Amino acid sequence: MIFSTGLDGELHIYSTLSLEYHIMRIAEQLTQTEVAILSLVNERETHGYELNETIEYRGMRDWTDVAFSSIYAVLNRMEKSKLISSRLDPSGKGPARKLYRVTKKGRGELLRAVKLYISEPEPPKSRLSLGAAYIELLHAKEAIECLETYSSQLQERLSRMKDVREKQHPLPFGAEIIFDLGVVKANAELEWVVSVTKQLRTRQKVKKNE
Repeated sequence: MIFSTGLDGELHIYSTLSLEYHIMRIAEQLTQTEVAILSLVNERETHGYELNETIEYRGMRDWTDVAFSSIYAVLNRMEKSKLISSRLDPSGKGPARKLYRVTKKGRGELLRAVKLYISEPEPPKSRLSLGAAYIELLHAKEAIECLETYSSQLQERLSRMKDVREKQHPLPFGAEIIFDLGVVKANAELEWVVSVTKQLRTRQKVKKNE
């Protein structure tokens, strides 16, 4: 038998066979935004405004969805769930601000989430997939123009990622492989866009000749 503390703070008993399901269920209760913020708090005790600065500096919004407006709401929610704790920091100017740190429980849930995220491929769903499924609703010329815009924005993202990476060199291993993954995904999408654009141009020519 295995003993584990759930998000409700209660002690639960699990068989070895059900442990994996328990890990996945707990991790799935944390949103990706919560996991991203929890991971930063896990690095060091920090103020809420410092989290946004770190997110901006590391270019994290290129690979995770963390809006500035959501940071404090997420911190409050995680504090209520006892994933993080806080104390007032009187050292700065003006009113004392909260310093956040991860709890033992929070670190445990973070580790479970990381394990889940690198064990299971993401579901193949995106706005691009949905748009591509109905691309024939558009005229070929219009679809090509949209794909060219998509390609241009991808190239800008790649350039921005390169700049952020160079400014922060050398990076921790985890940050390095995140940039690698982002580059691989962006380049794969660029290749797909080029292929689809060629097919659309071919279809366009065929229709003109009919």
